[in-house]
Amino acid sequence: MQHEKSYSFQVNLRGMIALLSEHLYSDPNTFLRELLQNATDAITAIKYLDEQHQGEIKVHLPKGDNSQFIFQDNGIGLKESEIHQFLAVIGESSKGKDVYAARDFIGKFGIGLLSCFVVSDQIVIETKSALEQVPLRWIANAEGDYAIEALETDMPIGTRVILTPKEQYLYIFEKNYITTKLRFYGDALREKISLISEEGCDELNTNDPLWLKKSSDKNELLDVGKRVFNVNFLDAVSFSTNEGECQGVLYILPFKTQFSTKQQHRVYLKRMFLSDEDQGLLPSWAFFVRMLVNTEALSATASRESLMKNESLRNTRSEIALILKDYLKNVKQIDLVIYTKIIQTHFLHLKAFALEDMDFLDIFLDDIPFETNRGLRNFKNIVDYQDIAYYCQDFEDFKQIDRMADTQNLLLINASYTFDTELLKKIRQRYPVYQIKEMSPSTLLDTFLVMNKEEETLWDKFFKQAQRALDLHACRLELRKFQPKDTPAIFTKAEQSNFESTIKQLKENANPFAKMLKASNNKRTEIKPILCLNVNNELIQSIKNIDDDYLLHAMIDVLYVQAMILGKYQVGEREMKIMNEALKNLMVMGMTNFANI
Repeated sequence: MQHEKSYSFQVNLRGMIALLSEHLYSDPNTFLRELLQNATDAITAIKYLDEQHQGEIKVHLPKGDNSQFIFQDNGIGLKESEIHQFLAVIGESSKGKDVYAARDFIGKFGIGLLSCFVVSDQIVIETKSALEQVPLRWIANAEGDYAIEALETDMPIGTRVILTPKEQYLYIFEKNYITTKLRFYGDALREKISLISEEGCDELNTNDPLWLKKSSDKNELLDVGKRVFNVNFLDAVSFSTNEGECQGVLYILPFKTQFSTKQQHRVYLKRMFLSDEDQGLLPSWAFFVRMLVNTEALSATASRESLMKNESLRNTRSEIALILKDYLKNVKQIDLVIYTKIIQTHFLHLKAFALEDMDFLDIFLDDIPFETNRGLRNFKNIVDYQDIAYYCQDFEDFKQIDRMADTQNLLLINASYTFDTELLKKIRQRYPVYQIKEMSPSTLLDTFLVMNKEEETLWDKFFKQAQRALDLHACRLELRKFQPKDTPAIFTKAEQSNFESTIKQLKENANPFAKMLKASNNKRTEIKPILCLNVNNELIQSIKNIDDDYLLHAMIDVLYVQAMILGKYQVGEREMKIMNEALKNLMVMGMTNFANI
């Protein structure tokens, strides 16, 4: 078989430079970060030759007639062959070559220098290699050409990057502005950064950051958090990991956050600022945490604006998750006040994560708060109060029966909030020792006392008369004993409502099974609502002996509509007509008889 001829790609170098410098690096300030990273890597490299070497970075601002910006380091410098290889070949990296050890460097891709073309049409590099001792100048233009020449005068070992700022970016090179940016990117670097201007020399990072010192106490860390994030955090958790070699602080937020809210963090790579996003280092459930962290072993992407999503990153995230869980397990014993504030502030997040992570459920089970008919109670308080933890999944059901449950001395959970019902089911599944049951208006009736046989006989005539009145409303009568005695009747149509709400939800979701369920419901025996009369109530005991069916029907109609209103069911035109007709009938029959009831 004849081999086909192969061809090389044709690259428009000017277009490639524009693509990399203007799109890969969208922020014009990025060149400062890239220069700091390159300088730091060069200083790291020379320390392989001299462990005692003290790294230093000097930044010269344009002054007077000199419009040039000079960024200088005392790192390892470049040989001529390295200039050709690493500065002129886009995508090539010096990291991992010769004295370089890849894991010790911030950048790996050798294209960061191109970000300088965003702010300058020309890049001049003057360098002297510690390995060759020959001072050289490299001049590159945005058109895509470059030249190398020997320097006429000697220079110290290291590298100088010289830029001539574009007019639209002159503001970047003003002292106050560039000071802020250099501190933002490089405040944690070990290398001394000096800013040299017409006003003199300013050292920008004289002290090691407090948040990277193991000796820093909690108050110092909280002060750092306030300064960095402008938040008075609840707590500060110093941490370090083996995977990713991370060191930093986890800050507990003092206010509630939305699940969709994007939190601001500070992530450093080898002590160089990398990103204000968590970079996948935090577990998904840590919405109540802000992080200040440096990693020495994780790798950056080509743009050096984020971390690579790899196995090491995933392992680091798992380790940080364990650290945070251990903190949450122990903080209750260490500082109950902080623990209580965390529960009060972030209980919604904790409930959500307890559904997905059994560790969370085990940690917070006793203290998870639920709204009840007697105010906010934690789970332990609820199960200690009564053998069965009752809950209402539907808020309308809860509103209808909360008062009645209270008079029955029952604690009732309003589980209509997000996660509550599913969480209670999860607790019931994981901890069989707890009895957890759903309560509805119809199941509440099951907690009321029934009459004995003798009482049923005494109430039989009334029952039949009242049921005939309720048949007109397709309603079923129950006679029970319950508290409070001043409540004569309870109305419920919970079972029917649940079925209909299921059909309604299916319809809203355009589910084809909705029609099938509706047809099935029409064919089956109708589930009637219930009017439960309280035989302990004086009014019910009074009307028990009414012989006049007409009068009794009017009274039952009034009780029927009144119970619907008290149960907070929707009362429409039909029900109001029933009420008005019943009251009119009572008036027609004579107020004297009505008053004697």
